[in-house]
Amino acid sequence: MRGEMPDQPFVLLGQQYLVDPSRSAGNANPIYAYAHVPHGYDGDATEAVINQIERFAPGFRERILAIATHNPAGLEAANANYVGGDISAGANTARQIAFRPRPAANPYTLGVSGVYLCSSATPPGAGVHGMGGFNAAETALRKL
Repeated sequence: MRGEMPDQPFVLLGQQYLVDPSRSAGNANPIYAYAHVPHGYDGDATEAVINQIERFAPGFRERILAIATHNPAGLEAANANYVGGDISAGANTARQIAFRPRPAANPYTLGVSGVYLCSSATPPGAGVHGMGGFNAAETALRKL
């Protein structure tokens, strides 16, 4: 709330290689992690993220082979929807939740046959990881 990075940020970590072994190379298994940082944060949260993971998985730091980081400005530069580095693609206001990404009977269809939208820009919105994709897949399956 004060725009400061906490010492122990919320960190989300994914181990996608567990269901997609092709992501691994030998014994090197990639993970994906991100921290919630203040809007427009211009610092580097890498150490805070590693410290949080190490807190719950002692020995993690010694297993790191490489690191790739992206700060909020870099995220916004790569995707204009990530204003200030916000990967949620917009505010979680009542209006946004009800009408994102636009008012439509089915927000997962785009009006092009076989093309569907699945992201945090669709209901139920940000913070419900995977549900946009699940709902878009359900829409696609109904069309079949």
